[in-house]
Formats: sequence, C-alpha cells, structure tokens
Amino acid sequence: MPDSAQSTFTSPVAHFDADYYATGCGPIPYGRHHDWLTLMAGFAERIKQRINPATVLDAGCAMGLLVEKLRENGVAAWGVDLSEYAIQQVHPSVREFCRVGSIAEPFGQRYDLIVTIEVLEHIPKAESERAVANLC
Repeated sequence: MPDSAQSTFTSPVAHFDADYYATGCGPIPYGRHHDWLTLMAGFAERIKQRINPATVLDAGCAMGLLVEKLRENGVAAWGVDLSEYAIQQVHPSVREFCRVGSIAEPFGQRYDLIVTIEVLEHIPKAESERAVANLC
C-alpha cells in the first residue's frame, strides 16, 4: 500500500465487510463460488504434492476456502483472518479451524507452512512489517 494511502486506512476490520467480498476481489464475488473453490482446490493439491506439509496456516484466510480444500487433501490446516464477517462465512465443516485474529500477533504454535495470499498489501506499513516478522 502506498504511504499516502496509509493515512486514510483507519479501520481495516470495517473495510473487509460483505461489500468488500462482493465487489473488491475481482469480477466474481469472493465466496463459495465454483471458480473460487476450484482455484483453492488447485492451490491445495499443489501444496500437498510439492511441499507435503503436515501443518499449514492460511494467514488471512478470509472465508477459509483454502483451509477447507487443504483439509480435504489430508493436510492439518488452520486459518486466521482479521475480518469477523469473513470468518462468519467459513463452511461449518472447517469453522473450528478458522478464527478471527491479526497476522501481526503471535500464532501460538508453529506450522510447517504458512500461506498468505493477497493479504500484506492491504496492511499499513508498520503492521505489515510486524506481520512479516511474525510469519518468519
């Protein structure tokens, strides 16, 4: 995010609401749509085949689609996202594995792999630096 935009970025939680997921993620609203599920299934399959981690954290998991697809592939996956709205949309089959939280705060455990897709560019610089340090 450019420095000039950071000064107007006051409420990240409020920004990632129903409208954001309906209009801010491309031509197809983000959610349990065939295209998004297919994309995440492809990511999950490649992660399983190429890396084969036992544990994965999706940092900025939104609605938990990747967590869901990783678990379908036999990977113990969890997710964390700042958006209460997004976490409320997580499929019941993986709801217990996704939680509201900041990726700049300690996760409480280590993972074989941490995935973050389209997340860091939405975070103000100071917090994104803490998030990167936390991810590492």
